[in-house]
Amino acid sequence: MIHGIKVRPPLDSPPPTGSRIARTLKASGWMYSSRFLVFVWALLITHTFGIESYGVYAMAFAAGSLLGVPLDSYFTTRGPRVAREVFLRERTTRAIFGFSLIMLGVIAWPFSIIVGFAVIKAGSDVAFQASRSSLIRDGQPDRAQRADAIRQVLGMGLGSTYLLLAQEPQLSLGAALYLTGTALPVILGLQAITHARPSLPEINLRSFVILAESALGVAYVQCEVLILGGLGHIAEAGYYSFGATLVWSLAALGQSFGTTFHRDLRASQGDVSTGPQLRTALRLSLATAGALALFALAAWIFEGGTSLWLTFAILIPVSFLRTLSSVATVVLVLQHRDRFRLSVTAVSIGVKIGLVFLLSSLGGPGAALAFLVADMIMSGAYSYAVYGGRGRPAAVA
Repeated sequence: MIHGIKVRPPLDSPPPTGSRIARTLKASGWMYSSRFLVFVWALLITHTFGIESYGVYAMAFAAGSLLGVPLDSYFTTRGPRVAREVFLRERTTRAIFGFSLIMLGVIAWPFSIIVGFAVIKAGSDVAFQASRSSLIRDGQPDRAQRADAIRQVLGMGLGSTYLLLAQEPQLSLGAALYLTGTALPVILGLQAITHARPSLPEINLRSFVILAESALGVAYVQCEVLILGGLGHIAEAGYYSFGATLVWSLAALGQSFGTTFHRDLRASQGDVSTGPQLRTALRLSLATAGALALFALAAWIFEGGTSLWLTFAILIPVSFLRTLSSVATVVLVLQHRDRFRLSVTAVSIGVKIGLVFLLSSLGGPGAALAFLVADMIMSGAYSYAVYGGRGRPAAVA
C-alpha cells in the first residue's frame, strides 16, 4: 500500500459486485484512463525528441513486451484454470521471477540502455500481473484495471515531470524514471503476494504449447513496429505504433467483458452457454470500431499527416475484429484449447509478417493492411470456434 492507495490485492480478492456490464464499463474506464496516460506519454516523447526518437522508444518498448509476455504466459493461461492452492503457489513463483528480471535489468542498464529497458519492463510487467492475478482469476477486471491505472500514474508522473522541467532532457533518463514509477508498486507489494511456497512450473507438452502460442501472440502484436524500424522506416514505425496502440487498447474492452465470466466458465469447464453472449460481444466490437473511426476523423480534420489518418482508417475494421476475438479468446483459454490457438496464431503471424515486408514501402498504412488481413484469419477462426456450434473438447488442467 502506498499512502493508503491499494496497488495490489490481498490473499483472496473480495467477491465481485455489480452486473457484468457494470464491471466491464468500470474496467474500461480505468483501462482507458491508463492507456490514455500511455498515449499522452508517447505524445510527450514525440513532442520533446521527435517522431524518429519515439520510433526508437517504441521499438525498445516492443522488445520488452516480446521478452516479458512469453515468459509470463504459463502463469497467465493457467491462473484462471487451476485450483486455488496451485494458483497461490504459482503466483509466488511468478512474483519472484518478475522481481529477479527487474534486478537483471538494473544490472544490464549501464552496459546497454535498450537491453536494460527491455528487461526491466519485462520484469515489472510479470510482477505486476502476479500482483493483480487474483482479481483477474475471480472475474474482477474493474479492480485489476484500477491497479494498472495507479501504476501508470506513478510512472508517467515521474517521467513527464522530468521531461517538462529539465532544460535539456534525455530520453534515456525519462524512460528510466517511467520504468521506476511503474515498477514501484509491485516492488513494495512483493511480500504481500508471496503467501504460499513457490512451486516449480509444470513442464510438459502443454507447457511448451502455451509458451509457443504466447511467444507468437506477442510477436503478432509487435512485429510491424520492429519490422518497419528494422527496414529503416523509423518515423512510419512511430506513426503506426500510435494506431496499433489504440486498437489494442480498445480491444481490451472485449477481454474485460470476457474476464467477468471466469468463475462460471471455470466451474462449467468452458461450456459456451455459461460464457459471454455473442450479441453483447458484437455490440462491444461495433463500439470500439466507432471509437477508432472518431480518432481517424480527428486526425484527418486536424491534418495529422496522411500516413497517420490513413493508418487509423484502415485499422477501423481491425478494432472490431480484435474486440470480438478478445472475447472469444477468454472462452478458448478456459476450454484449454491451447493447441488450436497456437495453430491459428502461427498461420496469422506468418501472413502478417509476409505482408508487412511486402507492403513496407507504404509505411504505416501498409502495416495496417497487413494487420487487417491477418486479423480476418485469426478473429474469424476464434469466433467460429466459440460461437459456430462446434463441440467443446474435454478440458485438462
